[in-house]
Amino acid sequence: MIETMVFVVLGFFYFFVEGSETSLKEALIAMALYGIYLIVYLLIEPFPAMTSKYMGQLYGLLPALSFGAILFPHFNQHSPEIVTKAIGWVGLTTAFIILCYFKWLVW
Repeated sequence: MIETMVFVVLGFFYFFVEGSETSLKEALIAMALYGIYLIVYLLIEPFPAMTSKYMGQLYGLLPALSFGAILFPHFNQHSPEIVTKAIGWVGLTTAFIILCYFKWLVW
C-alpha cells in the first residue's frame, strides 16, 4: 500500500506544485506505466511464497524512485535533467520487465 500512496503523492505534487520541467505528455506516460506496474504487482496473482527486504526494495522502492526521477529530475543537482529522466525510465521499465518475468515464469 505504500507504493500506492507514493503514486498518489507524487502525482499530486506534479500537478499542484510548480517547478517540474517534465512535460505533461511524458508525465502521463510515466503515470500510466507506473499505474500498470502497481496493478500487476499488487493485484494480479501469483504472489511470491516468501518475501524479503530485498524483494521489497526491488519491487517497491526502485520503481517509486524511478517514477520520482522522471517527474522531478531537477532534484538531482549532480547530473543534467535528461540523464536523470533517462535513468528513471530505465529503472521503471527494467523493474516492470523483471516483475512480469517473475509473475509469469517463476512464481
